[in-house]
Amino acid sequence: MKLLDALKRVPPEQLKDGEKELIADYSDAGVVNIVHLIYQHKGYEGHAKDYEFSGTSMREHWDMGLEDTKRTLRHTEWLLPPLGDDAVAIHDLHREDPV
Repeated sequence: MKLLDALKRVPPEQLKDGEKELIADYSDAGVVNIVHLIYQHKGYEGHAKDYEFSGTSMREHWDMGLEDTKRTLRHTEWLLPPLGDDAVAIHDLHREDPV
């Protein structure tokens, strides 16, 4: 059961100020696609990867981000609205399109 379905079961007389408007707003929430672009650390990176911000490291991370973005955009189906009753679709590039 979705949160919206549960909220709609509350009798109108028990709703507090603003809750009817909240339910109406949730009823027309639209759809969202979320694509995870999570940096995949390299085997040679040690514990310092979380705080090592040298120019070389940052350029490498930016290049990886650009490549991940290009790979994501090849999945045009991920940019379409979710189908059915799903209001949110979540995609993980490295899980769904491993290289």
